[in-house]
Amino acid sequence: MGLNDTLAASPREAGGSNLAGRLRREGRLPIVFYGHGLSESQSLTIDYAQFKSVFLGTEGNRFLYTLAPEGQESAPALLKDYQVDPVSRKVIHADFQRIDPQRAVTVQVPVTMVGKAAGVERGGQMQLGEREITVSGLPADIPPVIEADVSALGLGQTMHLSQVKLPPTLRLVRTADLPVAMVAVPKGLKAEADAASGVTPGAKAADKKGDAKKKTDKK
Repeated sequence: MGLNDTLAASPREAGGSNLAGRLRREGRLPIVFYGHGLSESQSLTIDYAQFKSVFLGTEGNRFLYTLAPEGQESAPALLKDYQVDPVSRKVIHADFQRIDPQRAVTVQVPVTMVGKAAGVERGGQMQLGEREITVSGLPADIPPVIEADVSALGLGQTMHLSQVKLPPTLRLVRTADLPVAMVAVPKGLKAEADAASGVTPGAKAADKKGDAKKKTDKK
């Protein structure tokens, strides 16, 4: 996905909801195209089936495209906004911004896990956190997906956004260091580990009481 997906666009007449409805019934999606190098916004349509196939049907970032308006030079475009019908859940209108290929853009890119975590090999359960990473970079450098290698993730360990290796051409935008993936320790496995180390629930409770008494004595 990304700039490799070219959407051919045709001009459309200015009109109200009736015209927009007819275009949709004909399989066209009304869009507005504006931005870098354009003196004014343009009212266009694109093929709905093609848009749906790349917007929903494939894995990858859903915001960068190459738009090819009829009679104009193709240009990189950022999907800025779209409206969804509350009943059918179909996209019924979209806004595309023409962008400068030499200026960085900020987009959300899906993150996909690669490798099998060491903790999963030992019986842990992989749990996913953030599904997308917000990055900044030149349009041509934005990948369809960002891979996060979880091979070294052990039992009870978590991978955060800051630990995902990004291409050198990209910059992480989000400041909150949120979890991307974690290997949870199942209760049964935790009990086995405690038993193997000679620790029993009663011993743990006694330790806690002892710690609490020490704190009280100090006071």
